[in-house]
Amino acid sequence: MSAPAAPDARQAAARVAAGAAEELSGRGLNASYRLVEAGVAYAVKVHCPERSGAVEASRIRRVDALLRGAPWYPRVLDLATVRAGGRDRLVVVRPYAPGAPSDDARAQLPEVMDVLAALATGARGTAVEDGLVGDYATAWLGDAERERARVAPLLTGEWAMPARAVDAQLPAALAGAARLTRADSLVVHHGDLHGRNLITAGPGRWTVIDWDETGFSRRPADAGKALWLSCRRGRGDFVLDPAAVRDFLRRLRGRVGVPYGQAVDLARLGALWFLPRRDHVDLLVRRGADLGPWYLGWVGRFWARFADNAALVAAVAAELDTAAPDGH
Repeated sequence: MSAPAAPDARQAAARVAAGAAEELSGRGLNASYRLVEAGVAYAVKVHCPERSGAVEASRIRRVDALLRGAPWYPRVLDLATVRAGGRDRLVVVRPYAPGAPSDDARAQLPEVMDVLAALATGARGTAVEDGLVGDYATAWLGDAERERARVAPLLTGEWAMPARAVDAQLPAALAGAARLTRADSLVVHHGDLHGRNLITAGPGRWTVIDWDETGFSRRPADAGKALWLSCRRGRGDFVLDPAAVRDFLRRLRGRVGVPYGQAVDLARLGALWFLPRRDHVDLLVRRGADLGPWYLGWVGRFWARFADNAALVAAVAAELDTAAPDGH
């Protein structure tokens, strides 16, 4: 007997609208659901209208075509733009990943590195339109003064401290990101790769979830962000673990070829993801009034610890570089 057909995007959206799907917790801009049809579970992602354009759909389709053979990648079963509540929303249906994320993202470093290595080579020989290339650093590298001015009204009062830290660190962060940008090097970009987005269902059985922001990049943006989110001592705060940083940089050099001498720039690149952008904050508040203050407090904790953490990354990288037999 053949397996039952998966629901298409429009059917899935109708089930979500009827309350027949389980909404999954999360603080992102898009909503995630678990939908069960004929005993089979599916993951349904309903994008917010502002993230439901043709560019987002094209990025997801192009990455899906490149990665669908990877054992940890949940292929797209259907994707469509659906009219709901008077707005167009991108709806993506994938297999549901059973299992749970690790309570400690540091435990997922080997798996994270497997994915980073695959993404680094996944776009080789692929021609991609410029409109599909971009990551969290793109807007800041394009016009940092504009982005900073737009968010300025939010960074006052209790949020003045992160504003000072951002202003002190932004020039070096932009310079580091620019040095890591290569016009002739295209990689597949996940957008939110870290241990909590790896769902483990048993030994050797794991799935990478949350491909909402996927696309392509010309810099190691996933690695920069993963350094911060996979090497911290615990969720919700940003004290980096020296042993985890050492393990991360060693694996990154061996699997992806990023030399120790680029570790500080990699940390600076990843820090750009923690710069609050006005449109992101506005969309979060639209989804839930409490999400804006939560997000600003979260990035504030990152910037409060940034200088000490960056110094740690520099020290570990220098130690590894000195000990490396080939000096690279």
